[in-house]
Amino acid sequence: MKITAFNGSPKGEAGNTNVMVTAFLEGAATAGAGVENIFLAHKEINHCKACLSCINSGQRRCVIEDDMGDLVSKFLESDIVVLATPLYIDNIAGIMKVFMDRLFCIGNPLYDSEKDENGEYRHSRSKYFKNGIAPKIVFISNSGMPYRSSFQAISLWIKRFTNNFHMELLAEIYAPEGVLLTAGVKELEPAITGYKGLLNKAGQEMVMHMKLSGETQGLLENNFIPAEFYVQEMNKYADQVLGRSQANAQS
Repeated sequence: MKITAFNGSPKGEAGNTNVMVTAFLEGAATAGAGVENIFLAHKEINHCKACLSCINSGQRRCVIEDDMGDLVSKFLESDIVVLATPLYIDNIAGIMKVFMDRLFCIGNPLYDSEKDENGEYRHSRSKYFKNGIAPKIVFISNSGMPYRSSFQAISLWIKRFTNNFHMELLAEIYAPEGVLLTAGVKELEPAITGYKGLLNKAGQEMVMHMKLSGETQGLLENNFIPAEFYVQEMNKYADQVLGRSQANAQS
């Protein structure tokens, strides 16, 4: 089994997103999968021109010469694709959006469409899928906000994307208070270590069962600390940073 993660954090290896992805992939590798963690921030990915040349030519060839050709091939060759992004302004990060826009080339022209189970038209199944089978999707995100409701917009988006492209959404893994993953707060080290252990287990379960157990899913939905306490501590931290900035400005 091949699992490829497309990591959409602008911070790359240093991001909170990568803490989640790394733990998940380590678990998947333990269970026998071949894994790859691709940092979109290190790639040249230009904006889609919406020229439709890729699908109208029938060759999945984009007129833009950059790294997307190789990335699309890796996407299509994968059994499971992990799409990972921090939450920016209640949405996916910009670099992930540009990457997803360029995946338009794996679809079929709009005139080659069909109705889904809800009676809505969508693209017919892509002819580019490996052995006719679309990669399955795991979606990972974290937010600086303390509430799971912050992920409502991207949760709807990933469901729409996977439905339109005939892909099965295996799991959505969301981490409110994601800033704590790399904050280095000594008192929270046991909680963070335990959370990474859960992500590791999630990776193993995905390889072995193609789904998360109810127990693992439930535990992953717990906050690191109570939301009210988190907000209080973040406000204290902001005050400290602001105080240092003002002191430096006056010195």
